[in-house]
Amino acid sequence: MQQHIDQASHNKKFHDCIEENFTGQFHDWKITVLFYVAIHYLKALSAKRGINIGETHYEIELAVNPDRNNAKMRITKSAWREYKTLFNYSRTSRYEGITDFETFELLKQSDHSFCVKHLDNFKKYIESQGISL
Repeated sequence: MQQHIDQASHNKKFHDCIEENFTGQFHDWKITVLFYVAIHYLKALSAKRGINIGETHYEIELAVNPDRNNAKMRITKSAWREYKTLFNYSRTSRYEGITDFETFELLKQSDHSFCVKHLDNFKKYIESQGISL
């Protein structure tokens, strides 16, 4: 469990560093890093519970999605929405929506501010499950 907490902390520090030093740039990467913070929060929870939720995004979704009857480690629907939203923003920032670069940066800047809020909500859920972050 601790290795996932440590990795999440490491990723968050990296996010904060690029946010501080590159305020108006690299929002696609900031979004992606925030999503990977969430993955490690989720993996810390699974380690605490002794449940292997898998390694791939697909395996993780199968394991935690509360709408799946055979999910190994269901999380609440609200926590799932926060996690899935971060996943979707991350995927979009990496693979979609690239128009002219200036417009792309402005769109990703707005998306990034939403992702900060979604990660904060997801973190609160993880902490409510007895994990100190």
